Amino acid sequence: MLYKKIFNTILIAILFAACSTPKTYFTAAIRSQLAANHQPLDKIQFYNDRNIVLRRDVKTGEAKVNDGKVVLENGRNVNIITLKKNTPGVCVLQRNNIVGIAFEQDNNNFITFGKTKQARPNDPYRILANEWINEYGVINYDGQPYHIEPAGTEASIMIKSKILRKLNISQREMKGRKV
Repeated sequence: MLYKKIFNTILIAILFAACSTPKTYFTAAIRSQLAANHQPLDKIQFYNDRNIVLRRDVKTGEAKVNDGKVVLENGRNVNIITLKKNTPGVCVLQRNNIVGIAFEQDNNNFITFGKTKQARPNDPYRILANEWINEYGVINYDGQPYHIEPAGTEASIMIKSKILRKLNISQREMKGRKV
């Protein structure tokens, strides 16, 4: 009886794992595969791999805060915007080695991810900042400078793995030609 319960529990766990849609990190190599198959990036669902917290000091005379929350911290007003792990986003900007992913309805509010200077083709696209101050990255979001909390500075983006299984990649080798 106990073995049957254990077996059923394991079977249910395997079924849930098989039904879930695993994700894979978005890399330069995957981007090349998608481009070779004419798969537009704005039709792919992206996800962030960890929590990202954006913070900025709100000046006393500044207008109201649109998104996020304002908290009083050591006598200062601080605007905090939290992006939870696995939040879906869409690509609204594409350049050579970067993509802008919007996690909110406004396409002008996006977070930039891309290949870092030392990245290899299979390294994931990571969050990019305009500048780094100590361990805090500074980005522009909603027209304002925000600091990325240290835990989010290594954030990457992911896509569902099933997209890659749908790609039709044909490959051949040229044999050469003799006179």
